[in-house]
Amino acid sequence: MSYSATYIDEKGRSQTVTISDDESQEALRNDYQALMKKYNPKYVTIERCRAEAGEELHLRITVKAPTHYLSDAKDTAPKSCSSMSVDVVAYLGYPLKGVRAFYAPNHYLASPNVFRSGAACIDNWIIFTSSLLTVAEKLIMDMIHNPVVTRYESMANPYMEDWHRAHVASGAFPTITPRLVYAPDTPLPQRRSRTVEKTTTRSLPRRRDR
Repeated sequence: MSYSATYIDEKGRSQTVTISDDESQEALRNDYQALMKKYNPKYVTIERCRAEAGEELHLRITVKAPTHYLSDAKDTAPKSCSSMSVDVVAYLGYPLKGVRAFYAPNHYLASPNVFRSGAACIDNWIIFTSSLLTVAEKLIMDMIHNPVVTRYESMANPYMEDWHRAHVASGAFPTITPRLVYAPDTPLPQRRSRTVEKTTTRSLPRRRDR
C-alpha cells in the first residue's frame, strides 16, 4: 500500500509525496532508534507497548521529575506528583501521517497544552518538519513545565493559564533544569521560535544498509 500527501515548499509550490509501507516502517524504525539515544534514562524512559489494531508503533514516555496532574475532565486543581507518562501512537503512512499523543484521562498533565480529555496538543503536523522526535521533545518539555513549549495563544486547557503563568513568574517552572533530560552526548535543541520557519525539501528516510 502507498500513502500520499501534498507538500508546499518554501516557494509556495505544491508537490505530491508518496511512500510505501516499507518506507513508512523504515522511517519509524530510524526515528525510534534516534529517540532512544536522545534522552537520559535517569529522567526519561521510553517503553515500547503492544500496538493495538491499526497502530504501527505505540510508545509510552515517562518523565521522572516533579510535575502536576489532573484527575478528570472537571478537575481544575493541579496536584503534585513525581513522574508523568504519556502514550504516543504512530500509524502506517508516517511521516506523511501524523502521530497521536494522550495521557490517562484520570491522571493527565496539568498544562495549557493538554485537553481535559487527556489528549495532548502537539501542534499541526508539517511534512519534512514534524516527526516522532519533535513530538517527544514537546511532550517531555511540557511534562517538566518548561514554558518554551507552552502555547498560551492557543490553549487546550485555558483553566491552567493563570496557574502556569504564576509558577513560571515565580521561577518554579520548569521543575528541573531542562538539560538534565538529555543523554550526555546529545546537543541541546535551540529555543523554539514563535515565528513560522521556512522549510526546505528533503528526502524521506530510506532503508539503511545492513
